[in-house]
Amino acid sequence: MTEQSEVSWPAGERPSGTPVDVLSENQRCLNLLSGKLFRYDAARAYLSDDQGKTWQAGGELVTYGIGATLERAAIQLQEVPHRGRIIVPFYLEMAADHPDYTRQQRGGYANWRGEQVLLETHTHVPEMAGSYANFSDDEGRTWQHSKGFLMGYFEDGHLGHWSCEEPVMVELADGRLLCFMRSTCGRILKSYSSDGGESWTRVEVTDLAMSNSPCRFDRIPGSNDLVLVWNQMSAEEIRRGYRRGRLSVAISRNHGQTWENFKTLIQSPGVASAERVEPPPLSAMVRGASGPEESMSDLPDGFTHYHYHEIYFSADGQEAFIFIRVGLPIGSHEPIWRSFPTAWLYE
Repeated sequence: MTEQSEVSWPAGERPSGTPVDVLSENQRCLNLLSGKLFRYDAARAYLSDDQGKTWQAGGELVTYGIGATLERAAIQLQEVPHRGRIIVPFYLEMAADHPDYTRQQRGGYANWRGEQVLLETHTHVPEMAGSYANFSDDEGRTWQHSKGFLMGYFEDGHLGHWSCEEPVMVELADGRLLCFMRSTCGRILKSYSSDGGESWTRVEVTDLAMSNSPCRFDRIPGSNDLVLVWNQMSAEEIRRGYRRGRLSVAISRNHGQTWENFKTLIQSPGVASAERVEPPPLSAMVRGASGPEESMSDLPDGFTHYHYHEIYFSADGQEAFIFIRVGLPIGSHEPIWRSFPTAWLYE
């Protein structure tokens, strides 16, 4: 794997899992209907017609110059009339940079192992993001982008504008696209497209509790059902600094309208056991205290973040693989895997 571990895990605290190749790099690429492999970075698409031995540069992605995207979030549409279209979810982020109001000065602090640590920085300074879709009908040689931006705008604007970032998209059985997005409100935001990602409906709030973190979902092979993996956290847990302390999984049998079979994949010490977490009341911001003067909480020694995950299935669809990035409050992140029979999602 390309991910490298730099975390120094104390004896007995290393998370379980296997940070080695579970799926090959090619299996983690998007396999196109033509048999080619597709991957991308923030600027350009790449294709391989020899199973990853060599790669050819495709077209430059339409990114407005400062666009960003999650890794391995591209999809290829299977239903007519847009069958074969490749979609790469993107978002445009604006973040303020003031010498007298920095993320270090205003970030969320917590006490861990006898010292105060900077636990989170996002949302503690002015930030705004809008999501969109880049799409290609010629296997990545040329690209277009969707109309406008997906942005939170609720109660006719009286709750302000909410960020919609790190979008993920899935094709539903009826041919529509569903987009889930990260935001600051303590819930997942969503939007639909009925024209292959060219235009999107007004952003809505789901009843799925989530911290300001990315989520992932996919169609379960051999069915029309969806599987979702996300940081399902309560408002109280978020305010204490545990915004990525639980990783949950659930399924939907009705195109993402409702979710069931909530399960916990992995959770940090200090996080209470809970399968389903109630979403907070509608609010523009769910966040802990800012600045070193007020620590959010005293964290247990084994406190751990689980985030920036990915979902894969075996070729026969019988086994699911979840790639998870794991991190301590200080240091970078280490990859681990969780795997289970797909049937477990329905138990």
